[in-house]
This record gives sequence, structure tokens and C-alpha cells, in this order.
Amino acid sequence: MEDAAAAAAAVPGAHALASRRSDDRQVPLWSPGLREQQRSVDDLISHLPDDVLGAVVSLLPTKDGARTQVLSRRWRPLWRSSAAPLNLSIDRRFCAGDARKHVAVVSRILSDHPGPARRFSLRQAFPLGQIDRWLRAGSLARLQDLEIAYTRVHGDACHPMPPSALCFAPTLRAAKFGSCEFPALTASPKFPRLKQLTLCRVSISEDSLHGMLSGCIALESLSLDRSIGIGRLCISSPTVRRFSFSPHRDKQGIVTCQELLVQDVPCLERLILHDSHIGPATIRITGAPKLELLGLLSHGISTLKPGTTVLQKTIDVSLTTIMHKVKILVVDSIGPNLDAIVGLLKCFTFLERLYVISHPQEDMNNVRKYDPLDPIECLELHLKKVVLKNYDGNRTQVIHFAQFFVLNAKVLKEMEIGVVNRCNSKWMRFQRKRLQVENRASRDAQIELKWDTKKSFKYHGFSEADPFDMSSC
Repeated sequence: MEDAAAAAAAVPGAHALASRRSDDRQVPLWSPGLREQQRSVDDLISHLPDDVLGAVVSLLPTKDGARTQVLSRRWRPLWRSSAAPLNLSIDRRFCAGDARKHVAVVSRILSDHPGPARRFSLRQAFPLGQIDRWLRAGSLARLQDLEIAYTRVHGDACHPMPPSALCFAPTLRAAKFGSCEFPALTASPKFPRLKQLTLCRVSISEDSLHGMLSGCIALESLSLDRSIGIGRLCISSPTVRRFSFSPHRDKQGIVTCQELLVQDVPCLERLILHDSHIGPATIRITGAPKLELLGLLSHGISTLKPGTTVLQKTIDVSLTTIMHKVKILVVDSIGPNLDAIVGLLKCFTFLERLYVISHPQEDMNNVRKYDPLDPIECLELHLKKVVLKNYDGNRTQVIHFAQFFVLNAKVLKEMEIGVVNRCNSKWMRFQRKRLQVENRASRDAQIELKWDTKKSFKYHGFSEADPFDMSSC
């Protein structure tokens, strides 16, 4: 025993890992009882209550949650207990190998778990009857998050929606459906708790969609991405704060949705239009007093009507409504068209950030003098950031466009100019002279030209304060 104690003492820090019996004899480090005692002292997490540990397990991906069963006897029962609401994700990684085997595994998980369920995600196609049986499992009671988003099939073809998919409407807080064909809804389902809804490449009639949305009385975030069967879309909600939309094109490349009406949305803060270069042709916005972010406006929108303001092809502007709350604007401009952008600036008087995707066009004249007797409020008081993409430094209309903001944005803090070609420092210095950076209206402005291979802005999701700001990534 003395030899063992001496060996233990020779190990750095060993005294902190040793314990003494009642007879004051030192116990070797490799004693099984000591190892178990030390694990108990070190593993403080395992001493937390079941509901706390269960919440941790429930947030893990399915396979990782299942692996917690081998951590210790304390963790072993949690994954299959009501303390850990079920989080089951069935995707390509989960289903690698024999499909029949995975059907059995999913069925076993659902039969063994007592419920409730936090999330059920299905991103792999299985026989409709099998999916329906899974969704009717008792363990999915009180489901909060449902995703049925199949892999895209050829063309506009969609998988049929499982009949029981909408049975969770009373408890759902988030739902996503992709490449599904909604049945004709005779009675509109009610979603009293649903806050997030995403429809991606789904086939649904206008009446069914509008009826479904009318039942979402707590909805805050809505995303409609290339949905099939909608010719005219009307969004009206007292609760929606964020809305994104992408139009669908049929096999002939024709945009099926020709008009988007956003009205009576008192809480709407963000309106994101993806692929707006293809449409819809007409967008009307009324009753959106809190709208702060609007984009992407482009030539694909032939008529934009914010309130009674009419923006025809974002060129001819009839300014009868001023949108005071919009602070972030994203524009896709052919030319770029300075007259059109100036018209927008007059409409969005409190604009703070302007993002412009430029598509150079030879016959565009952007020589414009700023009239101090007809000031543009956002240039005088609010515009702090301008980002311009696809600057080549050769076409005069592009140079004059950028130069206008350098010389007239009086409170500008930063201007980023994305150059399409890799250039040396000498070329960059020459461009700064052409833009008259030394004569900039705001002495605090940092004006940067840099090589940028991205032709458009990447949207980073609703959670970001400015979802188009690359510096925050």
C-alpha cells in the first residue's frame, strides 16, 4: 500500500484525486469506487433535474439525442421519457441504407416514446400510408414544430400531403411544407399558436391558402416560396411582422402570380421579395405603418404601389405617400437608373441603408445635379450606408451613379463599392479620383472599393438586424 501511495504522490495533482477511508488509509487512484465517486463530483450536469436535462436532449439532432443514452445510467432513460419531448428528424442522412430498416426504426421510436413531441421533420419520401401512420402516433401529441419538406420532384409535380398532417394545427408553433400538394380544404384549419409558416414549392389553391392564413391568428413570420396555383395573392394580418415571397414560373417560364397585395398589416416590419426581376408585375402595399425593410425592388415589378404611391417600373414616380418608417431598401436597377433611385429616396424619406445591384446599360444618362432648393431629406439627414454592386469603373453612367452619393449624402458613414474585376491599387486610386472622394459631402464617410465576385446580395434570414449586411456575418 505504501508503494501505491508513493506512486500516486508522484503523479502531478494526484493528491486532489485521492480519498481517505475511515481508517485513514489512502485509496489508490485506480480504485473502482473512487472512479465512480470522482465522476459523480465532476459530472455536475447530471445532477440537474430531469426536465432541464430533457430540454437539452430535446434540442439535439435525433442521432445525437439517442447517443446520450450511453453517457451514464443517469442519462440512459431520458431520451425515451416525457422529460425530453421527442425531436425526430428523418432526412437523407438518417435514411442512408436499407429503407425498410429505417421504417422499422422510426416506427419503434414513435411507439417507445410516451410523448409529448417538440419537433417532427420529414425530408424523405415514404409511402403515404406509412407517413400517415407515423403522424397518428400518440407520441406526437402536442407537437410544436412540424416539417414535411420532400425533395423536389420533376417540374411542378408534388407529393400528396398526408391526410393527418393538419391534425396538429391546435398546438403547432412552427410549420414548414415543401413540394406538397395541399388537398382542397372544405373547412379552414385553425392555427391558434402558429408563429412561423413556410410554404416552399407547394401546390395550393388561392382559396385554400387564404383560408389557411385566416386561421393563423398569432402568425409573425410568413414565407411563401414559388407556390403553385396562386394568380393573385392577398396578405392581410394583424400580427405578421415578417413576410418573404418568391414567384413561381411554369414550364414555359411564365410567372403565375401577377399581383401581390399586402394590406392592413399594422405590425409588418420586413417585406422581402426574392426573384423580383421576374415578378409579380404589380405589388400594392397599404396599411403597413411599421415597415422598416423593403427589398428586392427590380424592373420585374412593373407597378409598385405603396399606399397611393405609384412606382412604374421603378422609373416614373408619383409621390403622394411618404413611407417614414422604411430604413433599409434593396434595389435591383438596370442602368443603374439614377432618376428612379432618386424617386425612391424621395418616397422613403427616413432611409438609412441603401443596397443597389447595378446592371450596366449603355444608353443610361446619370448626370444629375443636386438642387439644394429641392432637398432630399434622407440625403440631408438620414442615409448612412450605401452599397453598390457590379461597379466596373469604365461606364460613365455607373461612375456618375456612385459619384452622386459621394457628393450629396451629407451624413454618410460608409460606402462599399463592389468591383466586378480584380484590380491593382493604382486602378483603385484612379477610381477614387473619378468619384471625387476628396470632395465627399460627408467628411466622416469611409468609401471603399473592393473586388467582389458576388453579383447580388445574400439574404441572411429574418433573425439579423440587417439581413443584407455582409459585415455582420
